[in-house]
Amino acid sequence: MSVSLCSADGDVQYRDSADHFENGVLRLMNLSREEFGQWLDLAAGVRAPELLDRLREAWMAMRPPPEPLGSGVVALGPGNLEGHLLHAAIAETPSHGVAVSETAQRGWLVRWDGAQFSRELAPPVYEEEYFEGDKLLAGGYGDYTAQGGWRLEKAARQVSEMRRITGLAEGRVLDVGSGYGFFRVALGEAGYSHEGLEVSDFARAVASASYALETHAGTLEEHWEQWGARYHAVTLFDLIEHLVDPEAFLTQVAAILHPGGFVGVKTPNLDCPEAGVFGPWYHSLKREHLAYFTPRSLTAAAAGAGLESVDVATLSHLLVGFVGADQTRRWERELRGADIVAWYRLPAAAAQTA
Repeated sequence: MSVSLCSADGDVQYRDSADHFENGVLRLMNLSREEFGQWLDLAAGVRAPELLDRLREAWMAMRPPPEPLGSGVVALGPGNLEGHLLHAAIAETPSHGVAVSETAQRGWLVRWDGAQFSRELAPPVYEEEYFEGDKLLAGGYGDYTAQGGWRLEKAARQVSEMRRITGLAEGRVLDVGSGYGFFRVALGEAGYSHEGLEVSDFARAVASASYALETHAGTLEEHWEQWGARYHAVTLFDLIEHLVDPEAFLTQVAAILHPGGFVGVKTPNLDCPEAGVFGPWYHSLKREHLAYFTPRSLTAAAAGAGLESVDVATLSHLLVGFVGADQTRRWERELRGADIVAWYRLPAAAAQTA
């Protein structure tokens, strides 16, 4: 089924599949169908030559930026980076904002401490409310169990991509931040040996009850020294943005890889048109996301851990109904897609001489 919508005057048009419209646009941006129609009509009234500019101005008219708690200097970021505010307040959690270093192409979550915007170092609690609660109040996924069907389908596609890019037809895979175990189910069905690591007691319990999966508890910092050269691949899907020190974490990941092993990373891209259109309302700007990358800065972090690039790509989908598939593919080729999907490898020779 497809969806074809337009503004009242027919000037701004949207065409997409019904499934993506419901699950990929309305769900992510917390929109009703009525609000989506209002957005189209507002965009039609904006006098700007570019469609993305019209969409951005209409969005901000419909949903003005939240009021920040303060204004002032931004404290030093990760690695003592100097940065400036991208957003003093993000819509999902106005107590927090996002700072960026354009030179390093790195971003980080900040909070107003009464005197300055300081880097946020404390992750939220990843328990039942995060996975199954009201995401507008608690952040997180909101009714994660109900998303199981399409997440299992997505996991199967991700396993196929892993096999295509890495050439691994078998081997032991560790999924870090394994949650309910959707990706592990797909790994098992494809013939891989797999393990999961998950900080959430609740998510581990669901993985056990739903799929009979045993999952390692805690963080990689607690295990990596005992897991040396154990895995042929480690997957970090929607994970690295949750970490205080992603660079140190990638060094630990490299240590648990078998010589020649692979690391798969999926994370939001700071440099994407969607972030410009939605501003502080962009769905990837969240309380739980402590770190932000571009393809260049992610690859630099991986190189710092001794990992070499195998395949670095980006994906876009949120605006495809407005701009069409050809345009989103151009953004992807320019590495400006909204999601980074990157694979890195630990060189066999480097691992043997480390």
